[in-house]
This record gives sequence, C-alpha cells and structure tokens, in this order.
Amino acid sequence: MKIMSNKLDYNPEFLRPITRVCDPDPRNIGYDILDEEGARSFVLEDHLEAISRYSLKSLVPEKINIQFETAKNIYLYAWYVYRFFPVSESQALSCLELALRERYKDELPKKYWNRKYDPSLRPLLSYAIDRDFIKNEGFEIWHQRAEMRASQRFQDEKIEEMGAKGLSEIEIDESQIEVTDADRNWDYIEILKENLPKIRNNYAHGSTILHNQVLVTFQVVSEIINQIY
Repeated sequence: MKIMSNKLDYNPEFLRPITRVCDPDPRNIGYDILDEEGARSFVLEDHLEAISRYSLKSLVPEKINIQFETAKNIYLYAWYVYRFFPVSESQALSCLELALRERYKDELPKKYWNRKYDPSLRPLLSYAIDRDFIKNEGFEIWHQRAEMRASQRFQDEKIEEMGAKGLSEIEIDESQIEVTDADRNWDYIEILKENLPKIRNNYAHGSTILHNQVLVTFQVVSEIINQIY
C-alpha cells in the first residue's frame, strides 16, 4: 500500500525529513469518533489510551514485562509511522513466546518438542492449553461472546412469544437474560492455538501485511501471560 498525496511534501512510506519527524502518519488522521460530547477528531491521546489499557500482572517477570511494554511503545509510535502497527503485533507475539518459554521449557514433554534448540510458540501454547494453564474463562472476548449469544437467544424467545400471543410489540427486560452453559459452549482457546502461531510465523519469515487492527492481539497476549503467571 503506497500513499502519494499532493498535500504532502514527503512520502510517508520512506524515511521522514527532519521537519516531518513528529507529524502523524496521514493514514491515522481525518476520521471522527463518538464520545459523551458527540463527534470529534481522533487524536494522539485516544491512540495512547487504547494501548494503555493492556498490562501484565506484577507476578510476571520484569524481562517479559519490558518486552511487552516495548510492543506497546511501538504501537504508540505507529501514530507517526503507520507501518509500525504490524511491527508492534509481531513484537507482542514474540513476547508471548518468550513468556511461555520461560514458564514451561524445563517441563515441556518430548511429545511436544523433541529438538535440541528452544521450543517455539506452537508447542508451548499447545502444552499450556492441554494442561489447563490457559482457559477460555480467562479471555474477555469469550465472556462477551457468551453474553451476546444469551442476548440473541433471549430476543429470539421474545419474538416467538410475540408470534404465539399475536402481539405487535413486547417489553424486554434485559435483567432477565441469563448466560447458560450452551451460550458458553465456544472453544476460543482452540482458535488461538491454531491461529496465533500462524500469525507469528508469518511475521518471522517475512511479511508485507499492513493493517492497524492489532489491539485484539495485545489483549489476547496480555490475558494469556496473566493466566500462566
């Protein structure tokens, strides 16, 4: 993806001139967000707040915490260089691999990794999931999905009730929504076990991928690390 604009005196895909070092990347500006005061421009403070919400517990070793904070700083500076977004995601996944390796490499059974050098993300993640060190309940997305399924089921039931009673409208009391085991029947960790190593390897072996939707990776990485320590 290349950007060349008549409004710019430089190409944001290449090294900045000294006079433009602190300019936001043009791909990060020009759109609005909604808050309690209405629509307003998305600014650096919003960008910083978005990444600041992810943190590791105090029990996590400092060297791992530093690597995670490094990933967050790269995300922060993606405000100025858009191509730092995938770099920040790659760093976050490297931090996850480091955290798992520091935690489990000395106890990892040979059936997961029977090689002389250090184990990679996939066997480490598989081991932690198989041993229930990582659980679905430890992920905010899993809980949100269960709540959404419960809400949808509740609405469907109300629509059926309307039809059965011949009603044109019906009052809905959301306090009556209950999350059941059926709503929770979604194995999110299996999706993570399959996809996180793929994303990590894609970056490790060279990639031209470019997008800014990486915050979910920061969320998942922080939740995994906080579960295993």
